[in-house]
Amino acid sequence: MIRILALLIIALTSCEGVQPSVVEDYFSLQDVLDSQYKLLAETRSSLYKVATAGNDSAQVLIHPDSVDWRKELGIFERLDINKPKLKGQFRIAMEEDEFSNLTIKSYTALNNEAEVKYLKLFYLEEESNFRKLAAEWQESNPIYTSKRSLTLFFEDLSGKIILSGYEISGIQKMLLQDEKAFSLQAKIDHQ
Repeated sequence: MIRILALLIIALTSCEGVQPSVVEDYFSLQDVLDSQYKLLAETRSSLYKVATAGNDSAQVLIHPDSVDWRKELGIFERLDINKPKLKGQFRIAMEEDEFSNLTIKSYTALNNEAEVKYLKLFYLEEESNFRKLAAEWQESNPIYTSKRSLTLFFEDLSGKIILSGYEISGIQKMLLQDEKAFSLQAKIDHQ
């Protein structure tokens, strides 16, 4: 019994510092976002946002630093499907975009309970030359339901793919309250 306990302790402590393996089958949105945080801070890009909720709207112009960019785009981190626990949970399909010269690689959830319903990568010739990422995310619990469509737009700026804007729209419903629609449109100006 003591040997088994000792082996268990050794096994558990030897796992410290081991990073979880990354699923190579899916697009890594987290890698894209991490590189964008740095690139956007380096270019000293400004952000113009227009938000609408119900009948109210607001607009703002800000000059985020790298920490601010991480806060601004943090919602998109929830869309990263490149995680070991999600391996095999998405169907992958390829198609040509009927509205442009881009190819679409779609990841569609096989499980109705998945928070990320789909993630679509729009790219020109090769996946690393992406121009748009679109996703649908849904969260639900007994007191709150939210459904969001999220889109990131990219452009080629001096040979680097950089975020040029994003949109978030959706609905949310709280227990005992009416459903509310909301939207956010953001345009990034690279100086």
